[in-house]
Amino acid sequence: MADDQIPPYRITSDKFAARYNGPTEVEMTDEQRSIRNSIVESRPRTGISGPFGPWIAVPPIAGPSQELGKACRYGTSLSMRESELVILLTGAKHKSHSEFDIHQGEALRAGLGLEVLEAIPRDDEFSLQNVKDKVIPLLKQGEREVAIALFAAELLETSTVSGETYNATKEALNGKDSVIVEITSIIGYYTYCAYTLNVFNIPSVPPKK
Repeated sequence: MADDQIPPYRITSDKFAARYNGPTEVEMTDEQRSIRNSIVESRPRTGISGPFGPWIAVPPIAGPSQELGKACRYGTSLSMRESELVILLTGAKHKSHSEFDIHQGEALRAGLGLEVLEAIPRDDEFSLQNVKDKVIPLLKQGEREVAIALFAAELLETSTVSGETYNATKEALNGKDSVIVEITSIIGYYTYCAYTLNVFNIPSVPPKK
């Protein structure tokens, strides 16, 4: 999908009025400006969008947050399709319309179908059972993708997973506990992003051309 096309998915967060977007250019300290420049260089399509503006207000938080985000997004063994599915489930659970909207386009580019995006239960409708009923039947990539989605949904709903779920997920991931660490880390990081977006009412911003 080209960036100048109207997206095929519904956007609900682009008109939000932010409570706080972080320090302005005039207000920035040298340390904040250095962090800002580093983020812009690493994110040429999106720049300072999403949670990064507020984070820049506190450089000791912004710098490590940026690095953790890169690791969770690009440094795991999950495919982009799998990662984006986990991120969308996280945004849906935490009622973060901005997080969900920001990642819908990325999810489509990664190969998730529009029908999957539309089926994800959001806000008060989010539950493990609704994910099982509405999303799982649409996942066509096999046992691994289903296991990742079910693990994520259970963790998001209950803040933990049962021994049965842990063992079933591990089996689907070829016995690799390390992949469960990756999934849990992605959920944790994007929960942090969702809270930041929600608290400061940050709107979604389309990627730059």
